[in-house]
Amino acid sequence: MLKLSKLTKLSASLTVIFCFVLLVFIPLYPKLPAIEVPQTHVRIRLEDFVVFLAFLTSLPFLYQERKKIFKQPISQAIIIYWLVGLASTISALFITRLIWPHLALLHFLRRIEYMVLFFLGFLAIRNKKDFKVFLIVLLAITSLIFLYALGQKFFSLPAIMTMDEEFSKGTMIELDVWTRVSATFAGHYDLAIFMTIVIPLILSTALAIKNKSKKVVLLLLFVACYYLLILTASRVSFIAYLVSLSFLFIILNKKWWLPPIIALSLLGSFFSEDINQRFSATIKIEGPRVVQKMNRTIQSLLPEREEKKIAQISPTPTPVIVEEGEEIKEEVSSGPTTGKITPRPTPGPTPTSEPSQQEMAEIGVERSGDIRFGVEWPRAIRHFKKSPLLGTGYSSITLATDNGYLRALGETGFLGFLSLLTIFLAQIPLYQSLLKKTKTNPQIRFFAAAMASGTLAILTSMLFIDALESSKVAFTFCLILGLFVGRVNLEKKETGHE
Repeated sequence: MLKLSKLTKLSASLTVIFCFVLLVFIPLYPKLPAIEVPQTHVRIRLEDFVVFLAFLTSLPFLYQERKKIFKQPISQAIIIYWLVGLASTISALFITRLIWPHLALLHFLRRIEYMVLFFLGFLAIRNKKDFKVFLIVLLAITSLIFLYALGQKFFSLPAIMTMDEEFSKGTMIELDVWTRVSATFAGHYDLAIFMTIVIPLILSTALAIKNKSKKVVLLLLFVACYYLLILTASRVSFIAYLVSLSFLFIILNKKWWLPPIIALSLLGSFFSEDINQRFSATIKIEGPRVVQKMNRTIQSLLPEREEKKIAQISPTPTPVIVEEGEEIKEEVSSGPTTGKITPRPTPGPTPTSEPSQQEMAEIGVERSGDIRFGVEWPRAIRHFKKSPLLGTGYSSITLATDNGYLRALGETGFLGFLSLLTIFLAQIPLYQSLLKKTKTNPQIRFFAAAMASGTLAILTSMLFIDALESSKVAFTFCLILGLFVGRVNLEKKETGHE
């Protein structure tokens, strides 16, 4: 049997190796299923086993460095989030009882699984060279993702998606003219969010280095990632991209970069038929109705007396959408719901010809808006009202909410919502200290700005997308964040400010 010191050294080496493996494997390996979970079309996948193995091999190293890990405010916030999630799960099992126990447990363990990568990434940085190599690997992976997406778009390379039960079985499909690229990700939204994370890193690296040829390569990679973001035609992620880039240039005091980059980004989007049609459909379809939809969502938060008072003002009745397994009166059911949607049919003209691409975009925009405002968001609010403190448990509001904040409120209540925000809020002092100090390593300063901008992009996307429910996005973000914080901790140690 190895002595503890030798075992710890071996564990430390394996931690670094596994972080490299995970950084490559998670974004590139398609979401092929390994084990089917009953009562859901979510599968346990090969990446789950790789993460578990990485965690097991890093346990001796994690134990030795536990004091250093727990000193980090982000680590403390993650532990608190896990504890609140555990309390919410126990409450859901014995009080609200709106969940399947095995699904709630798997959802809870999945959140632990995602955030464990922060700790592994933190420990994987043992010298400056490690972080540089990790960054190069990430940029190379991004290039491969771009090439595969081009292959999907123009050369019929297969896609594996998890958008519905049949696709989640690992069915390989070829994308038609209506389908947006997803590369190796489970859907175009996941790919778009990933792009909003890596684009600030690419630009900040280009600004930080002095080698002109490397700058050109990085700028070309930025253009490629921007083009890939446009191919996803994700309106929310495109707005998150504009917000994060504006923030990046402002905090780096590179404001003169802002007008040309934003102008070129907007100009480039005009040449994309897909995203153009979706934005124009948003203005045409959602513009006149968005206030009415938001009012209906807000009304669901008010007492019943106020709801009736406001409902009397409404000039037209609202179509009723009923969830299978729930009563219209919104009483607490005795068992889990299936989350299927059965809308009432609405009369309309019978189409006499194939719909145009613009008409398809309008149908898609209208449907996504109706689902969010009419079904998913009110459902999350109802579950929050049933158990405001701890929510009704993970998986209780089905797989989609299209709003990360409302999902947190519905599943884990106010305490879960607050603990999730704390993970992001705990990053602010770190970024502030690195961006304000004039003696900070210039490269660290640029990376801090990139991480802050990428985090802002995720927070923006969470307004309309379940950004952290994507395993590839959550895994990669937590790992990159851990690598960055590990690099900052190494810098503090070397300068004697730890």
